[in-house]
Amino acid sequence: MINFRLAVILVLCSFLLSCVETLITINVLPDARYRMSIVSKGDKEDIENNDFTLPKSAEWSIKTFQEIDDETGDMIFFSSGESMLEGTNLLINNDYQSALRYPISVKLNKGIFSDTYILHQLFEGRQVDAKYPTLAQALIEPSDESRQINVFTEVMLYCIKESINNPEMQFDVKDLLKERIINHFNGAFYKASEDGNLKDISEDNKNGNIIGLPEKFIRSNFKPFDEILPLGFIDSSLIGMLPCIDEANTTINLNDDTFKLISTLPGRVFMSNADSVYNDTLLWSFDLKDFTNDSYTIEAASIIYYPRKIQKAILVGTILILFVLFLIAKRKALL
Repeated sequence: MINFRLAVILVLCSFLLSCVETLITINVLPDARYRMSIVSKGDKEDIENNDFTLPKSAEWSIKTFQEIDDETGDMIFFSSGESMLEGTNLLINNDYQSALRYPISVKLNKGIFSDTYILHQLFEGRQVDAKYPTLAQALIEPSDESRQINVFTEVMLYCIKESINNPEMQFDVKDLLKERIINHFNGAFYKASEDGNLKDISEDNKNGNIIGLPEKFIRSNFKPFDEILPLGFIDSSLIGMLPCIDEANTTINLNDDTFKLISTLPGRVFMSNADSVYNDTLLWSFDLKDFTNDSYTIEAASIIYYPRKIQKAILVGTILILFVLFLIAKRKALL
């Protein structure tokens, strides 16, 4: 436990020097329950942009507070939560569906001579390359304005496609017509780029977000299909684009977030993918690049042996062997 406290202190020192950071601590108890704590720190906008949210349930004690930085005089905002959990937990906040998901599971496998603890947590991948490949490079070079425009185009085209192909859309629209609509929007965005209008379009209706829904542009390019589309299809398509755009904004906002996770498990740790280990304390450090596409996985396992049970088993086994040998010897003597 001393090592655990030392590790937390070391991490907190770097935590206070970072721009935006979330510190997660998981202390697994012998009965396989685990105390989980999450502390996010940043400026007001960082805390309120909801790219990473605390779980919303009665099990969690949530609080927000702020402090003045002694060196800079700036106000620092904190959001923290703590809970005692067991088993598998999704750790979701249904108010923000596009936020980063990070489900966790702790299992206890009880054996005759030992107990094994398994920690598994997943920070779900954002699948950027599959959705809007230009975004990955744009996040590395955020000052490249031309790449930002390409990202906007990719996000819009992806969201249009996702929206009109959403199985929850209760409209009878043939796949061929949907394909025509998508091809038309490809051409519309290309023409807007060639005419030098794409930047102005991308600035429309942002409402404080990095990427907004350019409603006028989208509606105007649905007009060629207005008479052959069911009533309400265009409005539903626009509404359907909003969660997809929120997801893209969340991914972009996660670019300045860093994460540190500290965990302790009972017994001796015999397997983990941690970045560093302090005796029984494990430390992971990661950020968006680690889950830009595939999920980032936290894995660790520990074991507690019970020497007395082993000694008793050896003793009982020895006695049984001696007893069997005695019976064999006695039988031979009678022969």
